[in-house]
Amino acid sequence: MKYGRDLLKNVEGYVPGEQPKGGPITKLNTNENPYPPSPKVLEALQNMGERAFRCYPDPVSTALREACAKRYGYESADWVIVGNGMDELLALVLRTFVDPGDKVLATYPTYSLYEILCDLHGCVLTYEDLDENFQLTDAFYTVDARLCILTRPNAPTGVAVPREAVERLCESFDGLVVIDEAYVDFADDDCMDFPKRYDNAIVMRTFSKSFSLAGMRIGTAVARPEIIAEFMKTKDSYNMNAVAQTVGLAAMEDYDYMQANTAKVKATRERLKNELELRGFTIPKSGTNFLLAFRDGTPTAKDIFQALRERNVIVRYFAHRRLENALRITVGTDEECDVLLKALDGILG
Repeated sequence: MKYGRDLLKNVEGYVPGEQPKGGPITKLNTNENPYPPSPKVLEALQNMGERAFRCYPDPVSTALREACAKRYGYESADWVIVGNGMDELLALVLRTFVDPGDKVLATYPTYSLYEILCDLHGCVLTYEDLDENFQLTDAFYTVDARLCILTRPNAPTGVAVPREAVERLCESFDGLVVIDEAYVDFADDDCMDFPKRYDNAIVMRTFSKSFSLAGMRIGTAVARPEIIAEFMKTKDSYNMNAVAQTVGLAAMEDYDYMQANTAKVKATRERLKNELELRGFTIPKSGTNFLLAFRDGTPTAKDIFQALRERNVIVRYFAHRRLENALRITVGTDEECDVLLKALDGILG
């Protein structure tokens, strides 16, 4: 490609989880919520007038930011920015606070998009391996970098490091600490209070998982107002369309509905974990809406992944170091999980 940038020569774009089309498929590969969004979301969508489509949206998403600030315990929208999914906010944090050539720190394993975003920005992502229990090692706290991204709970392991470990990180790290809480509504605790306590903490969340709004692409970041003000300089002029702002606000205002759905997912998660363990899988404690299921011997995890596909059950397999013997399985409805278990029984005999 003679017109391309040198920076992009060796960059491969992020490959999202498969979105199969047609057929009776049990889809447990992309960590979508199996339950519908709040009825208030659909009502708000139906009540949008023609002006919402004809005119530009609020460029800074004021109403949604105010609702998020109130819910998360902050006094004003100055502590919040919203974006076109958390992925946009992750790209923005690099654009805003990291110079090309700088070092960014993350754990291994973690969300693979981080490395691609760093490659696109021209900065260097440095990994530090999690220990055998998928926890931070002492070496992690000694790395010198411009920015640290910590996924809590982790994807793809599902494991959340203790709050005390994140406190130690914020206190010892010289740069900004991005705490990616995409799955936190399925966990036991969170770090949303950290921006009040640490001037280098940024807490990010998404509406894709717990709010059942993956198709709307809504993400939030909470940080000190001076950090949010820097974000505002680099975001796109109208980064949130009117529909996303409207349904995001309706979802946030029906928080109890979201929590009821996450409670159902967590109950199914525990049942699925027990059933998978009975079938020979080893599963770390998950604080997410998925399980990372390890299995040694034959058939291998890759064999099981392929055999499940043949039975129209789609899960996620990563051919990456430390994940070769694992399947990442989204927690679906009880009925979807029963389909998975029946298919596994046919494969495992």
